[in-house]
Amino acid sequence: TALSIAAMLVMYFFADTIIEVPERPQPGFYSVKQLPDSQFIDAAVTVINLVSTYQPAIARRQFKTAQKYLWEPALTEFQDSMMTKEIQAIEETKRSQIFFINQRLVKVERYPDLERVVVRVPGMRQKLIGSKPLPPDEMVYYVTMTTIPRNVSNEYGIVVVDIHLRRVDEQMVIKEDHQEQKAEKLAERAAAKQGLPNPNAQNPQ
Repeated sequence: TALSIAAMLVMYFFADTIIEVPERPQPGFYSVKQLPDSQFIDAAVTVINLVSTYQPAIARRQFKTAQKYLWEPALTEFQDSMMTKEIQAIEETKRSQIFFINQRLVKVERYPDLERVVVRVPGMRQKLIGSKPLPPDEMVYYVTMTTIPRNVSNEYGIVVVDIHLRRVDEQMVIKEDHQEQKAEKLAERAAAKQGLPNPNAQNPQ
């Protein structure tokens, strides 16, 4: 009824509305040092999901979207491999794939002198040919990123310059982390004895 509609309009216009507005990025250029780890993790996971979790009907579309995040030399390598033989194999064999990311072991390595950040994204890959699952395998993606001047389609200017895939299981990743932590502690102790700065402070995590 007209009365009901009027009541709804009153409630709509006079209701307390809370709008959360995210912080707007500033114009220009962000260096690697200016952006938090979370921004690089988000970018890396977005790209990995686009290229490693797909169905044959939408894989080509996802791969084209992934290209927007790539910069040389990763862009040319992706076009020469994933956009040719790989996408053809996916469509011809009706292959689907799911990559389950192990969030607990995602890791960020910063190389500020090179303006580079490497995000490690480990997980398990499950392929299916049609509806038949293949044996799953564990692997790790290493996504190397840098920054370029931001633009309308890339508000933080983060781009991927390299994607490296390594087949390794979770236990090996954990073991390597422990070995790295042990080596860092030994280096810290050696530097402290000599009165030198902490060598690991130059490569924040």
